Amino acid sequence: MVVCAILTYPAAKAGFPYRDATFYQLDQWLGFDRAAYLRAFTDLRWKQKLCDSVYLSMLPEMAVIPLVLILARRTDRLQRFIAAYGLALAVTTVIFIFAPAVGAFVFVDLTPSDYAKLPAAVYTPARTLDALRQGVMTTVPLQNLEGLIAFPSFHTQSAILYAWALWPIKWMRWPAVLFNAAIISTTPVSGAHYVVDVIAGALLVGPVIVLSRKLCEDSSSPLADGKDRSARQHVGAGTGAVAAK
Repeated sequence: MVVCAILTYPAAKAGFPYRDATFYQLDQWLGFDRAAYLRAFTDLRWKQKLCDSVYLSMLPEMAVIPLVLILARRTDRLQRFIAAYGLALAVTTVIFIFAPAVGAFVFVDLTPSDYAKLPAAVYTPARTLDALRQGVMTTVPLQNLEGLIAFPSFHTQSAILYAWALWPIKWMRWPAVLFNAAIISTTPVSGAHYVVDVIAGALLVGPVIVLSRKLCEDSSSPLADGKDRSARQHVGAGTGAVAAK
């Protein structure tokens, strides 16, 4: 995650046009009412705080899942989870080069004058993206890496991968599904994502999971297995000979 987060900074400097207008048009074509959706999550202060907390739980959950899988003796699932997570990050970073976006918060929710007067305390990755593209920002702040990718939503991919990773553990199966579905529901609000970001992220997960299985199968060398079997047979034969003497 850290490596790909760093790589998004030079990726942002590629200078491909922002795709916000296209993403917003697709949201409208799908019939998504962003204003109504935001009201449902932010009409009360406690809802907004809860929404932000759920959205930000992605990182703590990523740290917990390997521990749970190890304790459950599902290291096979852990291996595939790590492979799928890395593949998803790599593919998402490449897509970001060609489909950058400032996000729905800046493009849809604010007017240009609102954005110009936006207090520094209100975070948006749009500022960093603009600074990188204009050459104002020339170094990567390792102490404060930002999530610059809007499309496809990596929060969505992570949430689905988390639920998939924990699916074999029966007592955690449905709690994981429900909690990670909640994370996905917060992405248009706390993550300022378009709905097409979420859909694209969800569609990307299936192929990534399939590829992770192939990758993990290939990591087990048949040649090495054959050598191990041959060595065991040789040791067994030697032991038999000693016993016969």
